[in-house]
Amino acid sequence: MTPLQPSSVPSATPARSMVAPSPEPPLKEVLVELWQNLEKLVRQEVALASTEVELKAQRFKAELLGAAVGAALMLAGGLALVAAVVLLLALVLPAWGAALITGSVAATAGFALVKTQRPALADLKPERSMSSLQKDLHTFTEPSK
Repeated sequence: MTPLQPSSVPSATPARSMVAPSPEPPLKEVLVELWQNLEKLVRQEVALASTEVELKAQRFKAELLGAAVGAALMLAGGLALVAAVVLLLALVLPAWGAALITGSVAATAGFALVKTQRPALADLKPERSMSSLQKDLHTFTEPSK
């Protein structure tokens, strides 16, 4: 047989017999993929929120510990200063009057410091996660174009 004989040339399949791939996947596959992606998105958002709250809680604990140590040191120093002022005022006033004046001033100053330096619990809000969830919600609720 020679190479140019018709029996040696492979026959081409006609284009009509080939099945053209569908341009769009079936609705069931799209819905399954959408559900899987939505599930993955929710898991990622929960993980992000959890991580963010954890980090903010750690920072909150550190700030609270620092404030507590600072408050204890201020208390010790303040008590020594109060004693010194009471002893100094006791030279010109009765001892009870000196202690009353000094204690009132120290308590007022301490209250003002505690009121201004107290950490806020609102700082624990996971802002990035909330923003991301709002964006996702907007994406799913906006009408399709």
